[in-house]
Amino acid sequence: MKGIKLGNKESKYPIIQGGMGVGVSLHRLTGNVSKEGGIGVISAADIGYKEPDFEKNPMLANLRAIGREIKKAREIAGKDKIIGMNIMVAMQNYAEIVKECVKQKIDLIISGAGIPKDLPEYVKDSKTKIAPIVSSLRCCELVVKHWIKKYNYVPDMIVIEGPEAGGHLGFKKEEIEEKNLEDITKEVVDYVKKVEKEYDKEIPVIAAGGIWDKKDIDKFHKI
Repeated sequence: MKGIKLGNKESKYPIIQGGMGVGVSLHRLTGNVSKEGGIGVISAADIGYKEPDFEKNPMLANLRAIGREIKKAREIAGKDKIIGMNIMVAMQNYAEIVKECVKQKIDLIISGAGIPKDLPEYVKDSKTKIAPIVSSLRCCELVVKHWIKKYNYVPDMIVIEGPEAGGHLGFKKEEIEEKNLEDITKEVVDYVKKVEKEYDKEIPVIAAGGIWDKKDIDKFHKI
């Protein structure tokens, strides 16, 4: 399987480590995943919780920690590896956090827990690539069409979170029993192929949630 190409960087394997907070996906996990050929992802959720002033100034503490965590992850992984950041739309001061990550030259921002409608605005004139997290074909179409219409920006990657994802975007009880990641992925991949052809841009599609081993990876790789 070929890796994931984003700009002038490419991972060895098409495997992305999910962003897990608070304090799970920081520089050590992220850096080593990227070093070994995947794409490591730092979680921005209260990333500065170890800062001495976190309780008094959580925003400042989080912004300060972003640069440090990215730097340490790069020291582990190497400069040619892809380092990502997971930023939830539902976070307070979302725009400021995204802008700080861009300032620190993060390679990739993956954003969900809401619809990242204005994410292209924050990465303008930078090399940072962006990927929305979607949970359905409808959500994918909404984001892609909005980004293209308002910002003339085609997503660099699409991440699909199904009902088995730990931080999925929200499925009703009956939907959890009726929907599955494989069916959603097939629908999204078919749509993305049309977008790729129309805009002459390769858009990797990543299935997330319930991917346990190589058998699962092979199954989704064939979609």
